[in-house]
Amino acid sequence: MWLGFLVWLAVDTGASEITWSRLLVVLASVEAVAFAAIGALFGTTVQRQRVEDLKARTDAAESRAEANQTAALNGHKLAAAVKASRGPRADGSAERLSAEAQPGSDPLLALADRLFPD
Repeated sequence: MWLGFLVWLAVDTGASEITWSRLLVVLASVEAVAFAAIGALFGTTVQRQRVEDLKARTDAAESRAEANQTAALNGHKLAAAVKASRGPRADGSAERLSAEAQPGSDPLLALADRLFPD
């Protein structure tokens, strides 16, 4: 519509000065609406792409968070199992797992105690 109005103004050169002034006021209002519409169209197109990108990033972050939560839970279970199997026995003595190991020097138990100090 804006382009059609510009063409009509360019063709209608025989109008009086008052008519031209009035037509230019109308042109300015039509021009403002046209540029606002173009800006809204361009803005929604750009924002749609950004929203889709952010949604994809959010979905990826949520899946990583769920995987990390599962890994942390598995780590807590493993630490509890190590502590239960290699920790002091109910009678107060430590179980020897090999001929080389000395009582109280189990590195896996020490690591589980350090990482998960319950």
